[in-house]
Amino acid sequence: MDLRAILKKQGFTDDQIKAIMDEMSANKLYVSSVENPEETIRKLQEEKGKLEEDVKRQKVKKQQESPADTTAAEEIRRLQETVRQGQINTQLIVALTKAHAADVDYLMYQAEKSGGIKNIGIDENGKVTGVDELVASLKKNHAGQFEDSKADAGQLIRAGIKKLETGDASGDDAAPQTLEEAIARKYSGDEE
Repeated sequence: MDLRAILKKQGFTDDQIKAIMDEMSANKLYVSSVENPEETIRKLQEEKGKLEEDVKRQKVKKQQESPADTTAAEEIRRLQETVRQGQINTQLIVALTKAHAADVDYLMYQAEKSGGIKNIGIDENGKVTGVDELVASLKKNHAGQFEDSKADAGQLIRAGIKKLETGDASGDDAAPQTLEEAIARKYSGDEE
């Protein structure tokens, strides 16, 4: 029951009740259902202060713990990425070597430059995937960088250079064996 109902019950008219309520508001007198509102307000302010202190302590604690946790997590992630990249590079180097690549470093550079190395991944079993496709692409785009596996182990395949035919089988070691050698002798003045 509020003050209006009590005053109405006591026999005050609506105009009298309105006059009393206006006078109370003008003098900053308020009605509360709480038995001792000042004491309740004081207790609530104390609780608010304690809660604010708890929040501050939690923030400080979290800031103190968080940088170390974040730094450690970032370091672990960075090291895992380094290991992953090392596995990928190792598998690519092995595959290029097996494919008889003449200059593995150059082909690794070309793989990174073309973005093909980004297509290489590691599956859930730890197996590196996409290497064979990248090596095939490099063989197609940089054929001169791969040796013929059927050719002699030390010879590169040179595109566009044909072996000269020797007309006689007399065993003349001085005769050039490739078109490249013949051109080099002609311009160096060794040809007769």
